Order: sequence, then structure tokens, then C-alpha cells
Amino acid sequence: MWGRIVLSSLCFSIAALAGCADDTVVIPIPPLADTVTAVFQDGVMPDALYRGTRDAFLKNGPSNELRNGNFGTVEADRIGSIDIGGDLYETRLIIKMDLSSITDCSEVVSARLTIFGDYAAPDSITLAAFRVIRPAWNTWVEGIGGVTQGVSWTTIDGTAPWNVEGGDFDPAVLDETTVRSDTCATFSLPPALVNGWILHPEANHGIIIGSCDLSRESFAFIRARETAKSSWRPRLEIIYLRGG
Repeated sequence: MWGRIVLSSLCFSIAALAGCADDTVVIPIPPLADTVTAVFQDGVMPDALYRGTRDAFLKNGPSNELRNGNFGTVEADRIGSIDIGGDLYETRLIIKMDLSSITDCSEVVSARLTIFGDYAAPDSITLAAFRVIRPAWNTWVEGIGGVTQGVSWTTIDGTAPWNVEGGDFDPAVLDETTVRSDTCATFSLPPALVNGWILHPEANHGIIIGSCDLSRESFAFIRARETAKSSWRPRLEIIYLRGG
């Protein structure tokens, strides 16, 4: 009797998992937790009122106007290695997003940041993303444009210097991607990093995106949050488990 019950239960479990018999009633296994997808893009998601993106271009160059200049209000610019007067100078993008609307996260499953543009020159460019490092009480400021009016190649806010010019960041590459004619670049961010941003907003200093090849003039023309077409603004997609 017990042998029949055990055998019957085992057969039912196998059938339920395999879904093999036509007359077998398959009971779906409930998920361990709810999965939620949250998307952040200025003027689009989570809703049309979202304005939580902060970004700016950090420009090295032969003049103070470039090195100390704030480019936090421009709609688009080049990322990569730029030829100015026969010398090559680098431009990077620094970006972060306000994730405070997520209040029920127990664990981040995945996160992807996508930036959009118009073209890459001469034909392609490989970009890499790095985690920005700053003390929790002293983060960078997007700025209002002009010299010493916000984050720049040399300072985090127009006054306080970076420890290393061009931005303080962890040298470990978070992700890299090659941009070609479509100039859409998507970076996978470590779930633990994004989870930390959600739990500790003061630790969210964002990421820096730069070129992997500075030996020649090559760049991607990238659009910032200020670009008029909302679908071209930077977008962050986070998939997480509910329960926080």
C-alpha cells in the first residue's frame, strides 16, 4: 500500500515536471518571488514627470575652457579620442539616475544602461563603463554650463578637485560594448552595485563611460538627457525581486 502511494506520487511529480502525459494534470510551480521591471528615462519612465537623470561630458583639452568647463547642459557630444590641433584629447560621459522610487526591492536580478547617439567615427568604437568613486557626502554636480559651474574634467562641482583628473573611478571594467553605425550602446551593470544604489542612495555616484582606444581619433556621438527627443535619452532598465 505505502509502496503504491509513494510510486504514484513519484510518477505524478515526474509527469508534472515533464508535462509528458496528455491526461496528466500539471500543477504549475509558483514562483519564489515576484519579478518587477523598472525603467528609468527622463520624461518617459517610470512616468512622464521623471527627471532623475544627471549627466555631463568631461572634456580634456588644451584650454581651461575645456578642462574646467562644465558640459552638463548640452544635448549631445562626442565620447572618445578627439584630435585638437594635432593632439588627441579624451572626452568621457558621467551619468547617474535617481532610483528612489524603488521601495520594494529585495534583490536586483539584472540592470542595463543604454545610451543613444547618431554615429561613430571612423567606423566603430569600443566603450567601457566604470563605477564612479566619491565620498558619500561629496558627490559630483551636473552643473549649469560654463567654466567652473559644475562637474568637469578637473573638478566634481566646479571647485573641489577630482583625486585623479577625468573622474575618480574603479579601474575594473563593469562592461564594454562596441558601437558602430547604430550608435546604441548598452552596458550590463552588476546587480550588486545597483542593489547598493537602491538601498543606499547616497552611495550612488553613477558610472563613467569612456573609450577603450585612445591611440587614434575615434568617437561616438552620444545624446544626453537634455536631448529633445525623449526616446533618445539615456535609459536604465532594472529587473528585481519584490520583497524589500
